[in-house]
Amino acid sequence: MKVIFTGRHVEVSDSLRALAQERFTKMTTYLDDIIDVHVIFSVEKHRHQAEITLKTRRGEFIACAETDDMYASLSQALDKLEAQAHKHAGKQKAGLKAKTGLPGTAEAETETGAETEPEHDPEAEAESEVEG
Repeated sequence: MKVIFTGRHVEVSDSLRALAQERFTKMTTYLDDIIDVHVIFSVEKHRHQAEITLKTRRGEFIACAETDDMYASLSQALDKLEAQAHKHAGKQKAGLKAKTGLPGTAEAETETGAETEPEHDPEAEAESEVEG
C-alpha cells in the first residue's frame, strides 16, 4: 500500500502521518486489496480540510472533512472512509452468501425443507389421463 501525503499551504507533521497510517492499517481488515492512498491537507484562513482518496482493485473511496482543527478533520474523513469500507465489505459478503447459498439466504431456506408449492408438470398430467 502506497500512501502519499500532500500539504496545501500547510506542513504535514509526523503525527498527522502516523495517525493516518495507523488507521489505514486497521482498514486493511475490511479492504485487503488497497493499492494506494492519497491524503491532501489544505488550510484556508481558519478552515482546515482533509481529503482522502483510497484506491482498490474494485473501486475508489473518497472522503472529505472540514473543521477548525486539522486532527479533527483527518479523524472525520477517516471515519467516513471506514464507513464506506464497512458498507462495501458488507455488500461483498451479502453477494457471496447469495452466490454460494450459505444459510440465512432465501435459496438455502428452500433447500433445507421450507414448504414450497409443487411445480406444475403438464407431461405427468397427460400420462395419468392416458392411463386412467
